[in-house]
Amino acid sequence: MRAAVVPDWLAEVVRPKRVPVPWPAMIRAALAICVPLAMAFALGRPALGVLPATGGILGTMADTGGPYLSRVKRVGSAAVFGGAAGLVIGSVTHGHGWLAVVALIAVAGVSGVLSAVGDVGSATGLQLLVYTSLGAGPLGALRPVWHTAAGFLAGVGWALVLILPGWLLSPHGREQRDVAAVYDALADLLRAAGSAWFTARRQALTAALDTAYDELLTRRSTSTGRNRRMMRLVAALNASHLVAEAAITLGMAGTRPPPQVIDVVSRLGDAIRNETPPPMIPPPWDDSPAMLALRDALAGTARALTRDWSPADRTRAGLRDRLRAVGSSGSSWSVRVRGLGGRLLDEFGSGRLGRIFTLRLMACMGVAGLVSEVLPLQRSYWVPLTVAIVLKPDYGSVFARALQRGIGTVVGAVVGAVLLVLVHGAWLLIPFGVLAALLPFGRSRNYGLLATFLTPLVVVLIDLLNPVGWRLAEDRLVDTLIGCAIVLVVGFAPWPMSWYSHLPRQFAETALDVCRYMEEALLGGSGSGGSGSGGSGSGGSGSGGSGSGGSGASAGRSRPGGGAPTARSRMRRSTYRALADLRAEFQRTMSEPPSVSRRASAWWPAVVGLEQVMDAITATALAVSQGAVVPPDGVRRLSEALRAVSEAAATGTALAAAPELPDDETLKPVIEAVRALLGVLGTGQRLAAAG
Repeated sequence: MRAAVVPDWLAEVVRPKRVPVPWPAMIRAALAICVPLAMAFALGRPALGVLPATGGILGTMADTGGPYLSRVKRVGSAAVFGGAAGLVIGSVTHGHGWLAVVALIAVAGVSGVLSAVGDVGSATGLQLLVYTSLGAGPLGALRPVWHTAAGFLAGVGWALVLILPGWLLSPHGREQRDVAAVYDALADLLRAAGSAWFTARRQALTAALDTAYDELLTRRSTSTGRNRRMMRLVAALNASHLVAEAAITLGMAGTRPPPQVIDVVSRLGDAIRNETPPPMIPPPWDDSPAMLALRDALAGTARALTRDWSPADRTRAGLRDRLRAVGSSGSSWSVRVRGLGGRLLDEFGSGRLGRIFTLRLMACMGVAGLVSEVLPLQRSYWVPLTVAIVLKPDYGSVFARALQRGIGTVVGAVVGAVLLVLVHGAWLLIPFGVLAALLPFGRSRNYGLLATFLTPLVVVLIDLLNPVGWRLAEDRLVDTLIGCAIVLVVGFAPWPMSWYSHLPRQFAETALDVCRYMEEALLGGSGSGGSGSGGSGSGGSGSGGSGSGGSGASAGRSRPGGGAPTARSRMRRSTYRALADLRAEFQRTMSEPPSVSRRASAWWPAVVGLEQVMDAITATALAVSQGAVVPPDGVRRLSEALRAVSEAAATGTALAAAPELPDDETLKPVIEAVRALLGVLGTGQRLAAAG
């Protein structure tokens, strides 16, 4: 009966997620938005509260939880470089017709580029575009401009103050506590080795792992971009699989590690919980395979917790040195400029999907600006505003968001019209409080619910500046539907890549790219083709042991030749951009309806693990270029493991068997990263779930 009224695909798109009610966030949202309005009503000048309340809305929407410092950075960046900057741009171009359209297109390009930087850049880019669009409306007509920005930032500051009580009660995010609990459970498991409590401790470890993965995947599903802290946590959680394997092996043998080693495991948990540097890992204390495996696994965890673990961390830590090296070289100015551009593109390039997305966003904003200038719309700034919100959030599901926003705006516009007709004066604080409190609830459940609660809130706020009455809600509805249509016609229909989820296939292709780069970087092309091509090198001077093997390398070990560093550099850039495309595809899939996004979330640990493999290969390639040597057979076995991962992802099946990995000191970072990736995918449950 339901299918005859509501098609299954539509029911799936609008179905809310099942998540706990975020009571603390709802209370903060109500206070952040309503307190400035209440003060303005008390002074008899309601319009004074509009800008601080608007800042409170941004502080509410940009705050997605986590440690206090991370939340301050995210909200502060989104407010200063996003919202305030957007209001200034919109105010300066307000009433200038086509100049405002050009500004919108340029800001859309900047917003798309910022999305590649991470979750903070994504939030900043979104708010920059949204508030530039709002600046074309009544907010941009306010003068002086600095007063507009100051009032807005005052509201954001008030929203940040409201976070303080929660920080004092619980200074660390729940996901940190859950991952730290895994290492606490590992320490308990090691203490119980050889005792009757071992089975119970192992069951407790399994429960802690399940809880930590569920919390991390849930948090990641609500994030708008890559977050270094979350990536570090999932890397530590991936590494815990190797610690658990060694601990279970020791427990089955009835062998307990020394107390100081168990204490190191506990201190790793404390480092995760308190975001402090990891403890020193002791040197090997026993030559048994299980003890050595435990020591290597602990070293891998410590490496994941170091400051410069993630690519973005190393970008900030090493970019100044790289740019200084480019600037201090004796080359000509033009050569140095090209080198500088290459470095910046290498570090911040967002991949092909990122560039295509930026072009889509600019095209849609250009069409929205054109429509707002040509059609006789009463509130034309809502057209580009709708395009920005629907299309911008990190390659999200355009179709689902457009449909959800359209439905939510229809309902919200009706609610707003009713409020404008029936409620006046200070009595508006009651619906303001209810709608503000429902914003975090709607955001956690469904984008359409968020639009349902946000639309009447913004409609009534704007009416305080320039009273129009219930027709304001009608204008909002018409403009929003036009914006959704632009997104679907210009930003969705002509781009078939956005119609379906390609995550498993793209993961498989990226794993092959990483494999090929490893063969090129560590063998100079002599291992290309892996087990399927016999390793007949086409790399010329860099193949196998000829060309470079005579420079003191021991027999059976290899260094790539120095004849093609530029080709290897290009290949490294290409591979990192393939990883950026994989992240973009993951983010897009996470914005799909729940039936798709739930399956996609299981891929996140594998995506992070693959990035770890690439980073380890890059570090090892640098060591090789400085004289270290690696066994060709070891590289080929690692290559076979990555090809097995790629094949399993492409076919959606479990790994047939754990590939045998080499044992070599120079290759150890790559070996540990590949072993951690295999640990995530070993059961095949994640591959099967997402396939």
